[in-house]
Amino acid sequence: MMNDYINMFKQFLPQTATVLELQQPEKKPAVIVADIDGDHVDELIGAFRYQEKNYILILKNRNNQWQPLIMISGSGYGISNLLAAPLTETGVNTIIIGWQQGSMWSQLNLLQWTNNGFVWLPTNDIVYSKLEAEDMNKDGRYELAIWTHDTGEAYKVEVYRFDKTGLVQAKDVYPYYFKKVAAYYEKLLQTNDFSFYWYYLADAQMKAGDMDQALVSIDKALSFSSPYPSKEVLAEKRQEILNHQGTTNQDNRVVIDWKIGDVTGDGTQDTVYLTGEKTEGSPFWKNITLVILNGKTNMYETIPLKENMGYNPTIFLGDFTGNHIEDIQIVIDTGGSGGTVYAYVFAFLNGSIKQIFDTDAYNEHSKYEVNYQNHYKVIVTSSNPKKEYTLDLTYKGKDYLSEIYNADGTLKEPIEGWVDPISGLYPIDYARDGMYELLSYQEIAGRYHADGLGFVQNEWQWNGQEFVVNRQTVSIFGKDLSV
Repeated sequence: MMNDYINMFKQFLPQTATVLELQQPEKKPAVIVADIDGDHVDELIGAFRYQEKNYILILKNRNNQWQPLIMISGSGYGISNLLAAPLTETGVNTIIIGWQQGSMWSQLNLLQWTNNGFVWLPTNDIVYSKLEAEDMNKDGRYELAIWTHDTGEAYKVEVYRFDKTGLVQAKDVYPYYFKKVAAYYEKLLQTNDFSFYWYYLADAQMKAGDMDQALVSIDKALSFSSPYPSKEVLAEKRQEILNHQGTTNQDNRVVIDWKIGDVTGDGTQDTVYLTGEKTEGSPFWKNITLVILNGKTNMYETIPLKENMGYNPTIFLGDFTGNHIEDIQIVIDTGGSGGTVYAYVFAFLNGSIKQIFDTDAYNEHSKYEVNYQNHYKVIVTSSNPKKEYTLDLTYKGKDYLSEIYNADGTLKEPIEGWVDPISGLYPIDYARDGMYELLSYQEIAGRYHADGLGFVQNEWQWNGQEFVVNRQTVSIFGKDLSV
């Protein structure tokens, strides 16, 4: 079948043109079939050389007839890669081209179909030696692994994905991909005991998350009398591994959750972790700690949490302060009655990470009163902001009301309820402007926890100095009309 496509492609070439050949993983004509314009019909794409220049020709099948769609000139003297994979969005293929510039070097080009025709995607002028494309985190979009030759059979490896600005490092898939890189160097070292292979093995093991083995490998590289890279470079890598080891192996701590974003405002993607100690046989976590890996300096900052035990710790990154820097929200379920949470927000202000929201501090300073009144009503009073709400209890039904009210609607005895601490804290971009507010929920309880009367909802907004309640409302439960 592929031979038929190749023969069809040749029919559209100038008389003296020749189809370029891919050399890896096997020698074959540089012709592929893929849907690149999203119409679910495959195009025929190939590379050829004509009058000492390289070209890409794309043919489209219209009414069972192949027709030229576009021809684009390339560079170099040959082609090392030609494939199609969804880089920018799920289901939309990008043509990935590697133009051969030298025996070990290729120039990366990315050709994308848009509503305005074909465009070249930015590639940061990447020159590489080997390339792999794979959907590493199974989200429908492919990452690119770029291998750049150093010496011998050693390569510097980086993994990229495409975002709105271009190719960026895909650090979240490092643990997955660098296990493959580590296996590559482990195999090499079986027959080639050189310091640079140990160095690159240590780097791969570190990025794969295996800090103990990375430390062994870098120490092996340092044991050579005249290593390459230099002892200074190896010592820096060793310190980097030790810094990583401090976040992944201290007191049996493990990474619970992580997110990637610029939380320090330097334009570089940082990695934000929650680490902790898992309780055996339980989802309960102890010693939960915030750890930030600065993407520019590659240094760690460890921030202890006031309340560092609980369930289901999570991280959210978003701009709460309006300075276009992502802030860090942490939420931990307490596991106590009422489903309450510990929650914190940290922001990069005046050159350092500072805590700017703490649910405990709010719970201590904001008080509520819940008092049952005659004639089937409850008054809820808030101290901050100073507001009063009247809840109608008639929807509760005769059985409930007869327990606490006389026939004439008066209370049999005084009853006080309460408002729980915060049980939910959610980031919401109300104005759709990229700046988030916080929405908190606190349950109103009557005679006991299961006697829920509704929720106090507070919308929090940053005023430049602190979070303040911008609006407070009370929501109630409705009567079930299906009964």
